[in-house]
Amino acid sequence: MLWLCIRLPRLLPEAGIDATGAGCARLERATLERLALWARQWSSQVSYRCASAAADDALLWIETGASQKLLGDARTLQAQIAGALTALRYSGELATAPTPQAALLLTRVPPQRRLVTTLPQLHQQLAALPLRLLALPAETLLQLHGAGLRRIGELLALPPADIARRFGPETTLYLQRLTGAAIEPLPPVPLPACYDSECEFEVAVEDATALLFPLQRLLREFAGYLLARDRAVQSFRLRFRHYRQADSELPVRLSQSCRDATQLLAVTRERLAAYALAAPVRALHLEATRFVAPVVLQNDFFAREAQQAQEFQQLLDRLQARLGAESIQRLQPCADHRPEHAWRSLAIQDAGKARAPLITSVAPRPCWLLDTPQPIDPPGELLCGAERIESGWWDGGDAARDYYLVRAADGARQWVFQNLRNGQWFLHGLWS
Repeated sequence: MLWLCIRLPRLLPEAGIDATGAGCARLERATLERLALWARQWSSQVSYRCASAAADDALLWIETGASQKLLGDARTLQAQIAGALTALRYSGELATAPTPQAALLLTRVPPQRRLVTTLPQLHQQLAALPLRLLALPAETLLQLHGAGLRRIGELLALPPADIARRFGPETTLYLQRLTGAAIEPLPPVPLPACYDSECEFEVAVEDATALLFPLQRLLREFAGYLLARDRAVQSFRLRFRHYRQADSELPVRLSQSCRDATQLLAVTRERLAAYALAAPVRALHLEATRFVAPVVLQNDFFAREAQQAQEFQQLLDRLQARLGAESIQRLQPCADHRPEHAWRSLAIQDAGKARAPLITSVAPRPCWLLDTPQPIDPPGELLCGAERIESGWWDGGDAARDYYLVRAADGARQWVFQNLRNGQWFLHGLWS
């Protein structure tokens, strides 16, 4: 196994948590739980530990050994996770080692010595390090120093039984876990079936645009959770918690499944820009309960068309978020022979519902139809026809027509028909 440890010395202020507040411990745990779910995108074994007297910094462990064949070697993974952590606006110290305790210890050494992948390398690395780096009680470290020990290698050279007798069995157990002689049980963080996260504010936020910074962090963490579950979303909900007032909600919907944090933020930003907060916000809550399979594009020569379709879909999502869902329409064919009734406009989210079968015709049809057929004199040159359409008797729009393709005096091609009821001719369509 190979463990990557993230030590977060500034987690509380960077998360906007007042270190002296009454709910400090609860908010820190909630922040670490969100980070642990975000980290599940790299491993199924993730654990965390809140800051305490024994460990003055918050800690996050990720087992990366099982992910290297898929995601890259240890150095690549460490750099990738460090970049993703920076994108979340958290600063952390990262190190990789064969044991969790060794990875934690290496977060306190110079950066160029924070990557160890085998136990022999670990023993060699630990030998020259000072004893003060060990996560032992201060009293034990003083006793070790009083015994003339200065380096970790000097302590590891002593028999375990002698160490247990002089410095306590806890010291021996810690050293065994440090060097891999004993396994350290770390409680794993499970993936919940539904996503539910919240960011509380020390001072109530009155402007919706001021919510974009915490929203960006929440959505990036949410995207990590979606990657961990290999799922995507088409809708989620933002809930705004207020003081002495009922919560308000902002639903966010997409026309296609998505798990990309950038796209989720782009659509949510547009929705938020047109949303008026009911009152100052003391907490921002993100909730998602329904998930779908993600749309995955293969990186090959033939993926350009699918990529263009996805980019167009992302544009539609942003336009809907900005202008409203009903403002973006698309055309859908209808099962009707009458040209003026053979199509309809639908909102994007309704376009895939109750799709009608196509009625095809071997005769040419123009794309440009007049809103209302215009009466004309009998045409001169008939290029082709007739196409007879008799339909609509059941809905009061009875049509009995013979359609022809004709050439006008100026050479333009026109689509005309003769009303079989009265013999009148009409212009109905044009070709460009």
